[in-house]
Amino acid sequence: MSMLDLVRVEFKLVYGDLFRRKSAFITFILYPYIFTSFTLFIGYAVGSPRGFVERVGVDPVIYMITASYMLMSIFSSIDDLLWRPLLDLHIGTLPYIIASPVNRLKYYTAIPIPRLVAVLLLGFTSILPVYILYYGLEGVAVVFVVISILIVGCLTMVFFSIALAMSIHRVGESWRMLNIVRPVLMILMGVYYPRMFMPLASYILSSFIPSSHAVEAVQRFLMGMSSDIYILIVLAIAISFIYMPIGKISIREWEKSRVRRGVETF
Repeated sequence: MSMLDLVRVEFKLVYGDLFRRKSAFITFILYPYIFTSFTLFIGYAVGSPRGFVERVGVDPVIYMITASYMLMSIFSSIDDLLWRPLLDLHIGTLPYIIASPVNRLKYYTAIPIPRLVAVLLLGFTSILPVYILYYGLEGVAVVFVVISILIVGCLTMVFFSIALAMSIHRVGESWRMLNIVRPVLMILMGVYYPRMFMPLASYILSSFIPSSHAVEAVQRFLMGMSSDIYILIVLAIAISFIYMPIGKISIREWEKSRVRRGVETF
């Protein structure tokens, strides 16, 4: 199968599920607003918006709605990659996938694309109204810049997520490890706590996550610090391609380990 065929199949799978589960679709739209409202409620209770602006350089409403949208976009894209091997194992489709002649790297690369498209389109319902409220018609241009950078951030996580998922699923009770790794990724990506304010050790560690550079690029753009944006985007892409051979090897080794263990029933 070609890459286009794989993407088409994934679109049918994801969108069929998305439109069938109306509550999940509505939650997708409302998530940035819900999380932003909760965060701002806590923040306003213990601090001043002026202090946030002085330290970060962005209005807390703009920062939090953007952060919530970025978090939703990136993790909605990579969650399918992180959990799909475990799902295939439990529903019994893994032996058929391993036996199929489909290029594994193409297969796993195609998995996050449909949900990524859906989430990015929802940006026009998530952040566009708030940007127009704060920036006027200029907010439309700002949204397009933010979404463009975020597309890079999501795509650069594909090979990283493949390598991470296959490495984790080679050990027992991988679902426990995933539930530990995901919150750590949320912190290190710097979505809610900017990388520029992180301790040096955390900053260096976060640099190995491709999308962290795209997230920082968005934050710098909103802060008016546009000089380093292109460097951060190029850095995210370069780091992503480093993970491509690692991901390919991880897929092969994971499948070998599953073949050695044989078919399991649950």
